[in-house]
Amino acid sequence: MRRVHFGVAAVVVVVFLIGYLEVQPELEDFDPVRHSEYKDTWQQRLHISYWEKWGSFERDACQAMVDDFNKNQSEVFVHYINTSEVNRKAMLAIIGNDPPDIVGLWANDVAPFAEANALVPLDDFLEESGLGRDYYTPNYLKLCEYRGKTYALPTTPASVALFYNKEHFRQKAAELRAAGLDPDRPPRTIEELDRYAGVLNEFNEDGTPRVMGFLPTEPGWFNSAWGYYFGGGLYDSETGKITADDPGNIRAFKWLKRYAEAYGREKLLRFKSGFGNFDSAHNAFIDGKVSMEMQGVWFPNFIRRHRPHMKFGVAPFPCAEGVPAPRSLIDADVIAIPRGCKHPEAAKKFLLHSQTRGLAILCRLHGKHMPVKEPPEWLRHGHPNLELGVFEKVAAAPDSFILPRIPVWLEYHDQLSKAFDHVWNWPVPEHELQGLTGRARQDRIEALCEAEIRKTLVHVRTDIQAKLDNKLRRLARRRAAE
Repeated sequence: MRRVHFGVAAVVVVVFLIGYLEVQPELEDFDPVRHSEYKDTWQQRLHISYWEKWGSFERDACQAMVDDFNKNQSEVFVHYINTSEVNRKAMLAIIGNDPPDIVGLWANDVAPFAEANALVPLDDFLEESGLGRDYYTPNYLKLCEYRGKTYALPTTPASVALFYNKEHFRQKAAELRAAGLDPDRPPRTIEELDRYAGVLNEFNEDGTPRVMGFLPTEPGWFNSAWGYYFGGGLYDSETGKITADDPGNIRAFKWLKRYAEAYGREKLLRFKSGFGNFDSAHNAFIDGKVSMEMQGVWFPNFIRRHRPHMKFGVAPFPCAEGVPAPRSLIDADVIAIPRGCKHPEAAKKFLLHSQTRGLAILCRLHGKHMPVKEPPEWLRHGHPNLELGVFEKVAAAPDSFILPRIPVWLEYHDQLSKAFDHVWNWPVPEHELQGLTGRARQDRIEALCEAEIRKTLVHVRTDIQAKLDNKLRRLARRRAAE
C-alpha cells in the first residue's frame, strides 16, 4: 500500500474512533408535558436538529426563537440541541456523514469549514428567499463569505465601543476641567483618552494603582484589533500580503507599550490580580477599578445584572488623531447548513425564520442589535440594551472592519497575541539609558521600544506570510486534483 493510502486510512480510523466515542446529540422523544401543544401534529411533522453553542440566558433566547418557529407552522419541528465544542463536533459529524440539519458556529469557523467543503453555499437561498444581499449590514454578511461565496448567515452580531464610568467623570469633574477636558462627554480621540485617563488614575502609597482611567490589557480580548484604530490593518486582500508591521500597527503597539512603561508592568500585574471574573460584580469595570474600557454590545446586560444602578455611558471607541472615525471591530455568531444535511428544504425554512422574525426575537433577548439594515419597529420597544443606537451606528460605519478571513487566521491571531505579550513585558535595557535623564531618557526609551516593536511585527509578518503561502499552494493543488 502506498504511503498516502496509509495516511488516508489512519485519518479514517481516527475519525471513526472519535465519532464512535463522542456522544452525539440526539433528537428528543415526545414529552407529554413539554410538547403538549404539539400533540396533534407531532407524528406528521418532519423533525430536524439544530446544534448551537450558547449557555445561560443566551441559550434560553435561542430556545425562544426555535419555539416561535415550531408554534407558527405544523410541517417541521426543530429540536434545539445545546452542545459544547459545536464546531469540532459538527466537523466530525459532517466527515462521518451524519451531520445536524442546521448548525450554529462562530464567524471564524466559516473559512476553515468552507475550505473543507463542509457547508452548503447559501447564495441561491438568499435570492430565492427574497432576503437578498442588501438586507444585511454589509460587514456582517462579509463575515459569512469566503472566496466569493456565502456559506453562513449572521445571527447575533457584535460591535464594540467605549464604556465609561460617569460616576468617575463626575467625581473628577474639577480636575478634568482644569486639564482642559469636559467631564460631561467621553474622549473623542485616543490622545484625548490618554489625557482623561491620566486625570482619572488613582494610586496607593506604594505606587500600585487603585483605579486606572484606562488599561489596554483589560479585558485583553482585542489585542489583534488595536492597529485599526491607528489607521493600520493586518491583511491586504488585493495583494494577498500580511501587513502585521503596517505603520498604524507599529503606532498602536508604541501606544500600548507607553502604558506598561509609565505605570510599571509589575504594579499593573498586581493590580489586575485583584480583578474578578468577567460575569461578576467584581468585573474590573463594574467594580469601578477601571474607568474606561473597550467592550461589546453584550456588556450592558452584565452591568445591569451585577450593578443595576451604575451610571455609565457608551460612545464610539476613539481613533488616533487623523484616523477616520467612527469605526469598530465587527464579529458575529453565524448559522449554516452542513454538507450532507438530510433535510435541506426543511433546514432552509428554519433558516429563513432565523433571519427574519426569529432573528429579532434572538437579538432582542441577547440584548443586541440585529445584523440587518432595517430592523422591525417593535425590536426597540422594551429592548434591554438602552445603548443599542451606538452599536448600530458603529456597525454600519464605513470604516468599521472585520479581522482577516484567511485560512491561517488562528495562527496569525496566536502570533499577534504572543507579540503583544512580548512587547508589553519586554524590559528596556538599562545599559542603553545610562547617563540619560528627562526628555532625553524618554526619547531613548521610545526609540528602543519602537525598534523592538518593529522587529517583533516583522517576524510575525514573515512567519505568517510563509504559512499563508504554503497553505494556499496546498489548497490549489487539492482543488486541481478534484
